[in-house]
Amino acid sequence: MPFFAFHDTERFHGEPEPGPGVRVSFMPDEPAAARERGTRTGRPSDLPPVGNEGLMVNEIATDVPRWPSSLWRVADLEPMRPIPAHRWIRCRAFTVTEQVPAWLVAGPHGEAVEQVITLTRALTGAQAEALAALPDEGEDPLKRTLWARWSRRHHSGSPVGCALTTLHRVVAEAARQVGPHLFGPDEDDGVEVLEDPAWLSAFGAAYAAALALGAPDLLASEENAVLARRWTTVFGTPDVPGQQPA
Repeated sequence: MPFFAFHDTERFHGEPEPGPGVRVSFMPDEPAAARERGTRTGRPSDLPPVGNEGLMVNEIATDVPRWPSSLWRVADLEPMRPIPAHRWIRCRAFTVTEQVPAWLVAGPHGEAVEQVITLTRALTGAQAEALAALPDEGEDPLKRTLWARWSRRHHSGSPVGCALTTLHRVVAEAARQVGPHLFGPDEDDGVEVLEDPAWLSAFGAAYAAALALGAPDLLASEENAVLARRWTTVFGTPDVPGQQPA
């Protein structure tokens, strides 16, 4: 059964908001209004191109491109148009059947990954320094091995869905709370990027832990322990009482 990821009211162009048993319909005027608001505020829009609008539904939870605030199983899809061979479709309407944990977007072990994201979101300067002070020996070759094994069976995507791009965003947001001195200009893109070595190393520790905890079947248990060691040394092993398969 496919999934609908709800992010926030600004990105939701349907009515009413999802809930068990609710029939949600796309509101065609909402994307145009959102583009107009973005033009007035100077914020770039992440809306789909005109003519490719609708409520995006993913066949597989790990294909959801952005970490949602809530995740819903849906049925009785009314597609905008046939899109054969795709694992996503834009719909005019669907019926919500149930809410499921948002961490399913990171796969069956996503609850542990969600804990890494939550801690990273609130990362402090002292914690970043503590992570950076620990040796990262063994992480890089293990990450290469993990990605190579993943790539043999998959042509795209990530073993933990959108969790890695989410980590990149939230570590920058946490660093921004500490101060602008942690950032510098990217000459190619003309934007500010995180460049502080300790914070970049902390991101590397979170990235490695997300892979080790979220895709444990790709490495041996002792290899996963090495890959997550810096993170678990500072924060401990995530307490995950149970998992729900996607």
